[in-house]
Formats: sequence, structure tokens, C-alpha cells
Amino acid sequence: MVDMWYGDKPQDADKIDIHFYPNDSEYRGNIWKNGKAIGDYVCTDSLKLERLFPQLVFDWDMLEV
Repeated sequence: MVDMWYGDKPQDADKIDIHFYPNDSEYRGNIWKNGKAIGDYVCTDSLKLERLFPQLVFDWDMLEV
């Protein structure tokens, strides 16, 4: 589930926060563009998250993109 607050698209993002919640088996975080939060998301599949933001490079060791 993605909630874009200002009408932007996920492809407009230049960064996302990634936090994993093991009790819920969910990834959650904010979506950023030019240093401003423009939305948030909840996702249960890391591959779907990567497909949702193809313009970003994911480094799962850092847990922040």
C-alpha cells in the first residue's frame, strides 16, 4: 500500500526509508523527494518494493535507500 500525500508518483521519489517490522512481517517507511517527505508505504514483499521504485538502488545491508 502506497500513500502519496501531494499527488506525486512513486517514480518521483529519490529516496525511501526502509524499516522492517518482524512481528508484522512488513516493510514500512516514508517516501522522499528533494529532502521532503511526499508519502509513505507498507509492503510485505521486498521484491515488490524494488519494483515499485525502479529508479532507486537498494542496498539491503544499509536498510535505507
